[in-house]
Amino acid sequence: MKVIAVILAAGEARRMSHSKALIEHEGGKSFLQSLSSTFGKAGCSVLAVVGKDAEAVREQHPAIHLVENTRWNDSQFSSVKAGLDAALEEGADVVLLHPVDMPAVRATTLKSLLKALGESTEGLRPEFEGAPGYPLLLSRATAERLRETAGEGQLEGAARGLQLRRIPVKDPGVIVNINTPETYERLFGSAPKLAPPPKRRGKKAETTTQEDTSAPSLNAASEGLQGT
Repeated sequence: MKVIAVILAAGEARRMSHSKALIEHEGGKSFLQSLSSTFGKAGCSVLAVVGKDAEAVREQHPAIHLVENTRWNDSQFSSVKAGLDAALEEGADVVLLHPVDMPAVRATTLKSLLKALGESTEGLRPEFEGAPGYPLLLSRATAERLRETAGEGQLEGAARGLQLRRIPVKDPGVIVNINTPETYERLFGSAPKLAPPPKRRGKKAETTTQEDTSAPSLNAASEGLQGT
């Protein structure tokens, strides 16, 4: 079974002042690199849909398969379609859709969701304490139907039109959306900042690990941060 994770990273991110794909998450990794690593650990191939600041994102992430959506300014759903096109063309049996500003999801959660999906289920989505989260897990047939819809808004609107089975998880990362400076500062103790260039990232990560191995507490931070 070929599983492809599509990370949506094409938006302008006006409130954050930087493209969310480029913002530092933990250990010197950007949001996008952190998510790519997490999905990779769960056994997924990864592609990211980029638009605004595409060249800067490409330069920062030379090892990640990037698909450019030239119509990124139309709507988030245009990026969903671009990602689905690429994933289905690559032969995906299962497609996971995930926003780049939700980098805290755990690899163990993804593994559990993929196991719960099974071969006959059309799709599912995680929930934390009753709140719907991400990623969306879609069978190939469901991904094909979603690609053919006429949606023009946000991914959340399209998700409501799908018959996805809800799976409770104990991972607040499925609902924590780091899409404002205030949320970022509450989690990381500083204003949003760019991740270091790739050539410095390894040294930065090593220093961070030695100095502070604790991740921000998301259980408290998850309150009121659901959505996309």
